[in-house]
Amino acid sequence: MFDDAAARRYLAGLAPVATGSVRWLIYDHDRQWVSVVDGSLASLRQDCAQVLSASAAGQATESLADAIRAFLAEGAACTPQIVALSCAVLMQSVGDLDAVFAQIQSGVMATLVYAEDVVVRPVAA
Repeated sequence: MFDDAAARRYLAGLAPVATGSVRWLIYDHDRQWVSVVDGSLASLRQDCAQVLSASAAGQATESLADAIRAFLAEGAACTPQIVALSCAVLMQSVGDLDAVFAQIQSGVMATLVYAEDVVVRPVAA
């Protein structure tokens, strides 16, 4: 199970997040695999918009959670895709892209992949 306190201790050893960037932690429960990726907020917003556009246009045939799992299986090189899909998962629950990015900018985000669910949320401070 993902532990926010352990994640904060791990993240404390990393350099601070650059201005205009977001830090995203990806946790795969099945493989006990953790990846941390920093990325530009501007490019993330563009990538998220593309995912949402593809979903709305019916081009996305898998659910977002299934797509996240598929990219996890491909390995760490796919973390940008996982982050963009995670952003789209947030958009489904929040409904407003500006509100999603306000939440993303407020701290470190996490995508937690469990057998039964994919949870996208901030890492608790």
